[in-house]
Amino acid sequence: MAETKFLADATGSTKRPDLVSVVGIFTFINTGLFGLLYLFALFGMMAVSKMPVDEFVQLIRDAMSSYPLPSEQTDAMEQMAVLFHASGVPLMLIYVVRTVARLVGAVGMWRGRKMGFYIYAAAQLVGLFAPHVILPWSMLGVFGPLMTVGITALYGSQLKRMS
Repeated sequence: MAETKFLADATGSTKRPDLVSVVGIFTFINTGLFGLLYLFALFGMMAVSKMPVDEFVQLIRDAMSSYPLPSEQTDAMEQMAVLFHASGVPLMLIYVVRTVARLVGAVGMWRGRKMGFYIYAAAQLVGLFAPHVILPWSMLGVFGPLMTVGITALYGSQLKRMS
């Protein structure tokens, strides 16, 4: 197993900071689950892209028919279906690459390397905005960016201990 390289704290300890351990475990769980989810979605989008767009939109309409939605929401869902049909594969590739980069960065930080933080932070920043090359900006939301900044800041607070 690779050795960790954390700088000594005030007491002289070079063990992994508890914050890196806790946040790292959550990051490993998150990247593992979402990595699998995005891989399955990638294969699903590959199958969807082989279907005629009208058939896929009708499939979405049929699935939504049991939910009473206002016509604006139904129209928005149909527009999203067309978008996913056309660009679902590249979108899922963006998510897979972002997740793998986050995992690589988290492993680096787990081992005490500053470069891991920089990889993770770049993956978080680029990964926050890159999907919106395809998706409308209205889908950005608030919670995702706040979590991204918060988790990155938690890791960044331990940067002084990384070598």
